[in-house]
Amino acid sequence: MAKYIMDCLTRQKMIVFSWGFHKAIALENGLRFSVNGFIHKGIVDVIYNEGTDYFDIKLINNGVTKSLTLNVDLGGLISTLDTLIEKDENDEKYKNRIKQKYSLL
Repeated sequence: MAKYIMDCLTRQKMIVFSWGFHKAIALENGLRFSVNGFIHKGIVDVIYNEGTDYFDIKLINNGVTKSLTLNVDLGGLISTLDTLIEKDENDEKYKNRIKQKYSLL
């Protein structure tokens, strides 16, 4: 399952690498990786739930679960992860943060 999730993520490399994606390791039914995004810096677990045929996403900081998002379908996996890790709900605010971070003002 870890390889399958990794294959899904690498279909959108630019988005995934914008998270500072690194240190991917296989879990029993999923994938764990570290990120350094604007919104979340820490560990992300993507776990496949066989009973529902959906993915559950767990954000972890210092060993403590920060948030849990349940029942994410494959089609929404990247966009859900992007919203949790990198992108602000307010698109204009996100664009301004990018400009400021990379001195594009």
